[in-house]
Amino acid sequence: MPAQSPQNSEDPPRYRKVALKNVRLWEPCKPEEAFDWMAPSDADEGQADPYPIRPIPHSGEYAPHLYVILRPDGALWQEGSLYLFEAVTEKGMSESSAANAAGDLADFMNKMDDSGLDFLNFDGPQSLRPTYRYRATLKSKIMSGARSKGYCNRQIYSVQGMYRWLTTTRNFKPTQPMWISTTRQIAYFDKHGNTQIKEVISTDLTFKKSKSIPLGKYIVDGGKLRPISRESQDRVIQALFELGNPEMLLVHIVGLTTGMRVQTNLTLRHDSITQGVGDEDDPEKYALYGINVAFEDSAVEAKNSKEQVVMMPAWVHHMLHVYINSDRHKQRAAKSPITEDSQQYIFLTRTGKPYYVAKADQHLFDFSTEKGSALRHFCKKVIEIVKRENKRFNYHLHDLRATFGVNLIEDNIGDMENGKMNQLELLDTLKNRLNQEDINVTMRYLKYYQDHPRLAQAQSGFEVHLESLVRTEMTKNEQRRANRPPPQPGGTDE
Repeated sequence: MPAQSPQNSEDPPRYRKVALKNVRLWEPCKPEEAFDWMAPSDADEGQADPYPIRPIPHSGEYAPHLYVILRPDGALWQEGSLYLFEAVTEKGMSESSAANAAGDLADFMNKMDDSGLDFLNFDGPQSLRPTYRYRATLKSKIMSGARSKGYCNRQIYSVQGMYRWLTTTRNFKPTQPMWISTTRQIAYFDKHGNTQIKEVISTDLTFKKSKSIPLGKYIVDGGKLRPISRESQDRVIQALFELGNPEMLLVHIVGLTTGMRVQTNLTLRHDSITQGVGDEDDPEKYALYGINVAFEDSAVEAKNSKEQVVMMPAWVHHMLHVYINSDRHKQRAAKSPITEDSQQYIFLTRTGKPYYVAKADQHLFDFSTEKGSALRHFCKKVIEIVKRENKRFNYHLHDLRATFGVNLIEDNIGDMENGKMNQLELLDTLKNRLNQEDINVTMRYLKYYQDHPRLAQAQSGFEVHLESLVRTEMTKNEQRRANRPPPQPGGTDE
């Protein structure tokens, strides 16, 4: 069954988006080119002859995720749905972007209905043209505080995308301008730190966002990341032991010792682990071993599919090796449709599903787009415990990356101050460990550290402390689990 947006039965019918999974892609063709024959969907049974169809060139046989928009009467809104179809199948629009665009376009059409406007009619004064009318409704939301400028700009970009598609592929010619574009040149630093000039095109539909003044409260690295203080790092680990969830504990340990993004952390596989290293008696248990990410022979995902090698301490490799050979993990893996041991996810729920489904595996898990929602929910439990001692504490999983970064700076800052390493070498070390392309992002970590010199703790010292703490508490945790009653059916994933 397609997933539809919720709608109160008492409300009047509205435009709404519908999600489709695993859609077969085809187009009409000549009989001699046919790979199948299709009966018209609107024909009476046995009344119409089937017509020939073939796969769409340069497209897969199936689309894992598509979105269409239904009109209030339940019929398909053709313009919006065809735009989304081509954006996904031909332009490669991601599932999340398509979901947002479908919702934005449904909202746009509902606003047109409310205003009594035809979305293709650009006659009359500017205030009554569909694009400007929609902007006015969004401005009201911003002024009331219901929506942010960034959110409303995204909605406008979705609408502009559809209109650009109409003008370039459907010969749509509005009688008056849909918006006014302006071009300006701006200077920026490229990923190597060199000054470059680029042209930026903007329109009079979008809302200008005032540039925020950085106050040193966060690091911008794929989001606003807030490093966890040295005191709170210990409290988070203690809270994880108190909650007694091995998967959640190990996810946090991996994040704090590697700086991995959540996407990479949660798509680690059995063959990511180096075996035979890092046990308690290994003199090299703090040595680093690489994990291949996003390479052709690796199923581990990375942001923008960037090939990289992430370094992980030997003792963490050992703990993951012990975990995947535990009865707990084996029971979960037995429920997974992945049968090749080397490709099995390390982090699975009790039902055998990954906490984050890699794009290449979506077909194995009913085309799920799960991206770590269970872990985000679990973090709330950690926050509740830490708040017993620190009422203002808060964190997100991505903050583990920032915490690793500032801890790593603390680990090397002494060498820089003693002249054994210069600032460029320190930045290069940090950039490589975090697998960053843009040196400007790396510099934000150093700037944050300089503004908060007492926040971090040396990464090497932290890992020694963490490893000792984990080994001690894991023993206690196993003793507690041995005395627990078995989980009840339908309970939470602990």
